[in-house]
Amino acid sequence: MREYLNILGIAIDKHSKNDISKNVTVLSSTLLNTIDLRRVLHSKEEVDGEFIRHVGQVEDIVNDVALRMVYKLNDAAFRPIFSQLMEWATAVPKKDVTGRTLRLLSVYGFLSAFFGNLKSIVTNYATYVVESAVSVLKAADISRAEERDLWRRVLQVLAQCFEHDQDDFWQAPAHFNAVAPVLVSQFAHATTVDLTRELIPAIVELAATADSQEHQKELNTSLLKKLRSEQASVRLTVVKCQQALTDKLGEEWLAMLPEMLPYISELQEDDDEDVERETNRWILGIETILGESLDSMLQ
Repeated sequence: MREYLNILGIAIDKHSKNDISKNVTVLSSTLLNTIDLRRVLHSKEEVDGEFIRHVGQVEDIVNDVALRMVYKLNDAAFRPIFSQLMEWATAVPKKDVTGRTLRLLSVYGFLSAFFGNLKSIVTNYATYVVESAVSVLKAADISRAEERDLWRRVLQVLAQCFEHDQDDFWQAPAHFNAVAPVLVSQFAHATTVDLTRELIPAIVELAATADSQEHQKELNTSLLKKLRSEQASVRLTVVKCQQALTDKLGEEWLAMLPEMLPYISELQEDDDEDVERETNRWILGIETILGESLDSMLQ
């Protein structure tokens, strides 16, 4: 597999943009087949276990070769292929839940490489990803290993899309409103999975890129409601999210401090020691930015 993929990569590098454009149908078809390798292997009853363990490494090569093809195509040539990729990503029978998840996992691996490398140049390609990403986040059963891996990868891809947006793509209400409520709802998973690595960075990047008071107020209001969750793990994770938002956005985020103060005051006397400790760290972060104590405000 590696030999074939490396040769394909060399062939793409050595041929002109015109040659690649002429052969884009067969090239993209070949790459789709290799992206589907994880699902295909799982569906076979007798497969070399050693090979399955190396699928991730093969996918890294596939993604690298695919990007080398993308670099030789203009937007008009590549956009239909990208649209086809996102349609193909879910073209697996619904009853084959694992197969569907594994194909999506591989596709989002490519998307991570795509948005991570091309950054702001391809921000508007997220148009084709939003619906799929929201669907995965809403339906993911993170007690299952494959779905948990996919859930994490979707959050990573969204965070990349938010981070590199220079076109106000996520400021558009249709785009912001599609993802913000779903992201905040993911705090429900705090009891079973660590949310600090994928979810919190995604929310922080969304708040930073959706650079409008209206969007930030909406996001903050949703987060503050979660601070009254009956589950300590949810409260704790949301406090950590507020810490990260305060660090990243500073005075811009603290413009909403009057709304936060009643919640902070309650959290200072939380039944859970960890929540109380992290709240004090949040207060310290706020005081550092404002240059004054919150004591009088929290009376």
